[in-house]
Amino acid sequence: MTKKGIVVSDLHCGSFYGLLPPNFETFEGVPKLQNPGQKFLWECWLDFANRVESFEPHFVIVNGDDIDGMQQKSHGAELSLTNWRDQRQAAIATLKVLRSVTRKAKWYFVQGTPYHVGHFGSAEEDIAEAMGATPYPGPGSGKLCREVLLLNVEGVLIESAHHIAFASVYPATPLDKEVRGADAERDGPPPDLMIRSHVHRKKQIDQRIITTPCWELQTRYQRKSYLHLVRPDIGGTYITIDPVAKKAGYPPCQIKFESYQVPKRPIASL
Repeated sequence: MTKKGIVVSDLHCGSFYGLLPPNFETFEGVPKLQNPGQKFLWECWLDFANRVESFEPHFVIVNGDDIDGMQQKSHGAELSLTNWRDQRQAAIATLKVLRSVTRKAKWYFVQGTPYHVGHFGSAEEDIAEAMGATPYPGPGSGKLCREVLLLNVEGVLIESAHHIAFASVYPATPLDKEVRGADAERDGPPPDLMIRSHVHRKKQIDQRIITTPCWELQTRYQRKSYLHLVRPDIGGTYITIDPVAKKAGYPPCQIKFESYQVPKRPIASL
């Protein structure tokens, strides 16, 4: 029987450029309004939730960086929410929109970058608990949110981890290296599909490995690196799994990215 799943990642709630629910109030009871970019992202998020409801997934993977953290290196200069608790509550309110339309789907959480989510994934562990996430075994610490998820879907192995190396000019190179590394492992069969995030760009090599789009607009850090090469892809990922295809020797996972066109850049007039 065909199974279906979705992946969302890199919400970065708390960032100027990340998701923020409308009518949000801080822990001090202060209203926090959406900026224009956050309004755009929220409209996309609601549209994605509607499409997910029609897709009827059996599982949901939240693949890291649900919040933006304290931005120690930039002293919080690009934070919309400067408190850990507010960021967690914003992420919970955001994910509840998706939770309400996925009904009986099992939810799995994967740890993101410590710089954003804290060491040991403590913030994401709280968010996972609020979402009724499913515990699973895996490397590292955590109960509901670990570093690597290896999910057996009726004989099809799905491996999900947040991190992967970044390559601005040849983005397929880190994915190809990851596939080669998995094929060389001797501690079990290689995954049928590897899911990575972190780089904020959608990419697929054959049907073996993908990087997922994100929910954060281009940041100052990205503009500083490469203004045009480092542009994020906004959206989510659908996965359709066919165990019968694997038994017949065909790739068992079909991938579709839901992508949203970011607003055009403002142009100054002389």
